[in-house]
Amino acid sequence: LFQRGYSIMTKTKRKGLSRKERMAMAQTTAGISFWVDLRKGRLSRYTIQKRVKKTIASLFRYIILISLGFVILTPLLKLAKDAFTDPSALASKSSVWIPQKISTIFFDMSMTKMVLNYWPSLVYTLATTAVLTFFQVLSTGLAAYSFARLNKGKMKIVSKILFAMVVFTIVVPSDCIMLAQFSTFRSFDLFGIIKALTGSGINMTKNMASMIVLAATGMGVKSGLYIYILRQGIRGLPYSIEEAAFVDGAGFLRTFFQIVVPSASGSILTVSVLSFLWNYTDVYYNSLLNQNTLQLAYNYHQLQGNIRWPIGNAAKMHATWLSLINAENPYVQNASISACALLVVLPLLIMYCFVQKRFVQGAARSGLGGD
Repeated sequence: LFQRGYSIMTKTKRKGLSRKERMAMAQTTAGISFWVDLRKGRLSRYTIQKRVKKTIASLFRYIILISLGFVILTPLLKLAKDAFTDPSALASKSSVWIPQKISTIFFDMSMTKMVLNYWPSLVYTLATTAVLTFFQVLSTGLAAYSFARLNKGKMKIVSKILFAMVVFTIVVPSDCIMLAQFSTFRSFDLFGIIKALTGSGINMTKNMASMIVLAATGMGVKSGLYIYILRQGIRGLPYSIEEAAFVDGAGFLRTFFQIVVPSASGSILTVSVLSFLWNYTDVYYNSLLNQNTLQLAYNYHQLQGNIRWPIGNAAKMHATWLSLINAENPYVQNASISACALLVVLPLLIMYCFVQKRFVQGAARSGLGGD
């Protein structure tokens, strides 16, 4: 058997297979050898126990992964089934996962100006989310670098106190500071300068500028969590490279942008993806400070409360829709909401398909290594 395995390895090597493929074939040959030795009684009790434990652990791991996958994918499958079902087959109970009759009428109706106004809203949402993500990653990155490195001497105590406040922002719910934030931006004044010049503060509610101010000052959506993640990632970097940069005359900002940012790219990508995700789907700050119906998540949140009138107005735009769509029908309302939900999350799914590998690596490696 060993000679046969060796001959197979030699032949595959001659065929030009990669080292990874040869190792996979060797493992397959070893698996065959295990069952042959087990059948002939040439294995020790310890070897058998080890193989059984490994098999049980792998089986348990796969059961957990399949169960989690089912829990995560089930809502998406239900949304897709309802959204792609033809209006004439909505009340049918004969199909659970696959539509009895497929139609895209609910997607077409959801994209209209009466419902989601999808394409202008998508452009606005992606643009504003990208701006918020940039300012949030920049502010949290600088704060995290300060907490990770400026912790010597007297600065150590100050750094610990300030970082405790950062953790406090993670623990305290956003609802507790809702009134204070609204009052601040209702009459925004920078150290009394604006009121001294104009006589009153600036009303920044119902304005995107208020959310940019929050993101740029480290108080945006989940900013405390991003500071914590980046701090752990930067603490894992070797300090010797930064010391060499300081010796060569680089300052704090130059060292951060030219040394730390490229070295902590995994953690920065993780924070960027999370920031983009939460800013894209944010309803709290948009309802409090922005209230722009071009924001997809906010508009979808508003539609959930009363989808009947937008459906009825959209159906009047097309003769075919008017004959098929009954805005008072709860099945039609549910299918319309499902179509809107899929349209809202579709850009996020596409984005995650491109960044999921680096995202997982960055999340797993945060805080590892260092001097």
